[in-house]
Amino acid sequence: MNQVINVTVLIENTSPGQLLCEHGLSLLLEYAGRRILLDAGSSDAFSRNADALGISPVGLDACVLSHGHYDHSGGFTALFDRDPAARVYAQREALGIYLSASGGMHDISVPRQVAARQDRFLLVDGVQEILPGALLVPHSTEGMNRIGAKGGLYRRQDGQIVPDSFAHEQSLVLDTPRGLAVSNSCSHGGAAAILAEARAACGGKRVYAYVGGLHMKGKRDGREICAFSTAEINALCEGFQREGVAQIYAGHCTGQPGFEALRSRLGQQVHRLTTGLRFSL
Repeated sequence: MNQVINVTVLIENTSPGQLLCEHGLSLLLEYAGRRILLDAGSSDAFSRNADALGISPVGLDACVLSHGHYDHSGGFTALFDRDPAARVYAQREALGIYLSASGGMHDISVPRQVAARQDRFLLVDGVQEILPGALLVPHSTEGMNRIGAKGGLYRRQDGQIVPDSFAHEQSLVLDTPRGLAVSNSCSHGGAAAILAEARAACGGKRVYAYVGGLHMKGKRDGREICAFSTAEINALCEGFQREGVAQIYAGHCTGQPGFEALRSRLGQQVHRLTTGLRFSL
């Protein structure tokens, strides 16, 4: 029997109704009778939306931080205040200092008031199984710092500012009889690497679903654009097709032009994430 994964988008950049939205992402995944929170957006908005949707953010089976940026971690203060038992899995480097050169060099790290609560984080190294069939898979692909330099993303290391290698980024990989469902909130390291890393961590099993952001959003002359070239878009789509990914849910840093580029090439297998969306994988 196929195991269904139910997903609720608690916060995303867009909202079609009365729910709050912000620059950020938070997903609640129900898997094998367990509830897993992936990220908490920029503020307490995810928690307020959960209340509006009749979802309790207390007593979750696992909480995960995808990477060390504010727009995925700022809301954890609200979670910690509501649930004294809540602990968040993160890669060991997630609480470091991260910067973006977009619009002038500025700090995009986990907010200091969140990072200061280190007792609420479960820092891990490498692949980690957090629940039966639920794995955290960080990057193992070489050369990620080149991607950081190209994207204007940096980290502070030994007093120096260097291109981000995304050692703090991880995917949440859920194993089902149909294959793997991969959630990566921003995919800074590239979907091709993420798909290969998920397969390698799970004995070569194929990926049938991909959920999150694809970091395609850019800006030029004050308007939003797709930051990927035509060749990069084609390579991304060809990678999904080679893998046989049947369901793609994209939002947040994907951007609307990026989403439209994906939809024009991959059709109805691409779906738009938005606050309040509920779907099954």
